[in-house]
Amino acid sequence: MNKCKEKEFSRRLLRWFSSNARRFPWRREKDPYKILVTEKLLQQTTFGHVMKVYDSFFRKFPDIRSLARADVLDIEKAIQRLGFQRQRAKQLKEMAFEVMNKFGGNIPQSKEDLLRLSGVGNYVANAVLCFAFNKDEPVVDVNVRRVVGRYFGWRGMKDAEIAERLRRLIPKGKAKQFNWGIIDFSALICSRKPKCKKCFLADYCSYFKELSNALK
Repeated sequence: MNKCKEKEFSRRLLRWFSSNARRFPWRREKDPYKILVTEKLLQQTTFGHVMKVYDSFFRKFPDIRSLARADVLDIEKAIQRLGFQRQRAKQLKEMAFEVMNKFGGNIPQSKEDLLRLSGVGNYVANAVLCFAFNKDEPVVDVNVRRVVGRYFGWRGMKDAEIAERLRRLIPKGKAKQFNWGIIDFSALICSRKPKCKKCFLADYCSYFKELSNALK
């Protein structure tokens, strides 16, 4: 990879994020339980929808024990606005029960153990490691794939390969800002219909270069 292109991606992204970060309550959260559950709630829905249930959900289920003991129907009611509530509620209940029984009520701090929980895949596991336990782990979803596919030209790669490459770009101790930065950048600038003219990475971006050449 082009070292200058890599360096500028990380440097400019963190600088942009420092003054353009979106504000969500879960980004201030330090409780691993709430971070794990929030990452599950955020799957297949929008941040806005999760905002509508966030406070009420954690008032009703403030810790892993209360969630593990809850009736599935009560969990369904609490997350009804998110859609797929039956499937979500069942997974949340099973996950909480497993944390209580396999890990003594403590959220696992290793990826191997996190992946043993119901409904937890690579994205959620890495998100918990990063946001709850301050590990320098990248998160890769469809939005992250879009950003790196455009900027670096990393298309057709598996998530594991993208994660490995991104891991090398994370400044030590800055994984939260790096991951949130890409997420916010993908929403505000490098969206499905990208705002290339407003992009602070355009001069290094493979996609923008291709677009510019096509218009010549």
